[in-house]
Amino acid sequence: MNSKNKITFLISTLSGGGAEGVCVGIANTFVERGWSVDLVVLNLKNEAYLNRLSDKVNLIVLNVNRARYSGLSLIKYIIKNKVKKVLVFNYELSVVLVILKYFLNFKIKIISRNISTFSAKMKQYYQLSLWDRYVVRPLIKFFYHRVNYVINQSNGMRDDLISIYPHLKDNSTVIFNPIPAHLIDFAKKYDLSKIKKENYLLCIGRLEKIKGFHYAIEAFAGIAKNYPNLRLKIVGKGSQEKNLKQKAIEHSVFDRIDFEGFKKDIIPYYLHARVTILPSLYEGYPNVLIESISMNTPVIAFDCPSGPNEIIIDGRNGYLVKNQDVDDLRKKMLNFPYDKFIYKDLVNSIKKNHIEKVFNQYEKLINSLG
Repeated sequence: MNSKNKITFLISTLSGGGAEGVCVGIANTFVERGWSVDLVVLNLKNEAYLNRLSDKVNLIVLNVNRARYSGLSLIKYIIKNKVKKVLVFNYELSVVLVILKYFLNFKIKIISRNISTFSAKMKQYYQLSLWDRYVVRPLIKFFYHRVNYVINQSNGMRDDLISIYPHLKDNSTVIFNPIPAHLIDFAKKYDLSKIKKENYLLCIGRLEKIKGFHYAIEAFAGIAKNYPNLRLKIVGKGSQEKNLKQKAIEHSVFDRIDFEGFKKDIIPYYLHARVTILPSLYEGYPNVLIESISMNTPVIAFDCPSGPNEIIIDGRNGYLVKNQDVDDLRKKMLNFPYDKFIYKDLVNSIKKNHIEKVFNQYEKLINSLG
């Protein structure tokens, strides 16, 4: 097989995050189109998407816990396999590759998929450990922009990145995330317009501060009396679970909120929800929104940086809310036309996210890099 048809994907884990889901989906599409794909992961702890990975993808597990411990294993892998191109789904791993490339003179092309709004992510490191604040963050700031090319998930992400590193204007592009293949397959088997909705609103994601689920709880408390049988389901796990439950108690809606934990199969939650709510402080390109829309469930989201305003078309597939404005969120939830959306309009609004279009853009870019 010609070397131009070989590609390495590099990611930390196959846990249940958005980047991991996109990585698996794109890797599967590449092998189905005749490419030879190595998927290199640090470890398989807390894996959620291994069962979605095609048997044709060559999975390589380095068995290390963190990116900072991956250097020696990556050196051996790169030399043994004569690696030419790597698509990376992680800031820290991108930096490790850049360091290896320049200090060991590796002839590799590093294509990094920007996973978030870069400036917001860098600020978040100040809230983490001393290692993250004083080692990881400076290394990312110094080395990340030295990758060969950056794929952003939204125009907002690219604009943000270029505002920090202007020289990346000619070495970056935007490729939207694809609708996951298993959702597309499901939609082909069933008439989603005939599936009965249940009386609940939905939030899906990591229970962390940046996801803003405390805003959803506050807004839900403001409409609970108007809809006495309506519930809020929160699917996910994270460090804020205890605080979110306390927030629900303080707003007297704990008995109206279902904390579902992490679920590998979230299709049933999307299908039967009246609306999916995304109150994030910032995003990159939120998969939750396109997944929900593809399952015939409209969305409400803060107009945060970045992504929601490039997905949501007001009145067609959902509504945007003033960023971090709980009162506006409450009003949108209270007056939301839950039964007025048309399935055809929802599906047509995310045509740009079909896997074929996304794959063609990835393939064209990777081939162009020689």
